[in-house]
Amino acid sequence: MEQAIIVMLGVIITLMLYLDRCRRADIAQLRVYTEREFAAQREETRAGFEKLTGAIVDLVGRVGRLEGRLESRAESAEAP
Repeated sequence: MEQAIIVMLGVIITLMLYLDRCRRADIAQLRVYTEREFAAQREETRAGFEKLTGAIVDLVGRVGRLEGRLESRAESAEAP
């Protein structure tokens, strides 16, 4: 009877260690996948911000040139 209890404890401990090792492997695999996906998402976000920043700089330049034209027209209209 005691041998059966010891064998059952051995089986239970072996099963627990195996399941713990599998869980750790799953967590490590999930961590690698998550880091890879977050890196791709960060790169997409960075590219989007760079594109948006370029568009804003272009728009500000166009507005500045337009204001310069309007000011020069107003000055030339005021001059006799």
